[in-house]
Amino acid sequence: MERITRSFQLVSQSYQVLMRDKELMILPLVSGVIMAFVVGIVAMGLSLGSGVLEPRGLGLYVPVFLIYVVMYSIGIFFQAAVVAGATERMRGGDPTVASALTAAWNRLGPIVMWAVVAATVGMVLRAIQDRVGFVGKIVAGFAGVAWSLATFFIVPVLVLEDKSIEESFMQSVSVFKKTWGETMVGGVSLGGAAFCAWLALFALAALIAMILAPLAIVLFVAGAILLGIFFSALQGIYVASLYRYATEGSVPPGFDRTLFDNAFVPKRS
Repeated sequence: MERITRSFQLVSQSYQVLMRDKELMILPLVSGVIMAFVVGIVAMGLSLGSGVLEPRGLGLYVPVFLIYVVMYSIGIFFQAAVVAGATERMRGGDPTVASALTAAWNRLGPIVMWAVVAATVGMVLRAIQDRVGFVGKIVAGFAGVAWSLATFFIVPVLVLEDKSIEESFMQSVSVFKKTWGETMVGGVSLGGAAFCAWLALFALAALIAMILAPLAIVLFVAGAILLGIFFSALQGIYVASLYRYATEGSVPPGFDRTLFDNAFVPKRS
């Protein structure tokens, strides 16, 4: 219970940091717009070339893999920008959208390289699910969870450190081992808050739909976009705060030192 309470407090303090730098929420918005544009182009291409692509074989897997890489690159790039902006604030600076994007752009090479790795892992897990049946789905599910936890801190490593892809992965695993409790419980805290927000949005939209369905649709779409933007930015700040303390020992402004000191108790040899 103590760990759950502490993680909720850290998430709450991450929210307060986000409210001081609301412009960081522009980054997930831009990311979503670009992804939607890419999906639209792909959908249009598939509709125009539906008779060209074969339903099976390498001819289909290659373009799917490339789409994975593009989407991963976009998502990681803008999440890296959020982390960079949050870290700039935690170090006493005054981040802007431009400064956050510049920091991510300076690490574009490693970000794209990691997107290739992530896309490869994603394709492999998907192939296991599709080809090995029920057991494959279970194995792929556990492997996916393990991969997500091991790479939880990969974005701050990519954007804040000058390391190779292998070194970045090992650094992410190392920081996770130090923060595994707050990482997992904090993720659950964010997920729980997001679930409650989505539930409230569904309920409100359903209530309004009884009176005016078109308005309910508009409200739900706008609310879904806002929730996606908000929780994406909030997670970036939470991850950045944990990573900063785990690697530098510095308590970010706006956070309680006691929470971090209790979260990172040195292990006895």
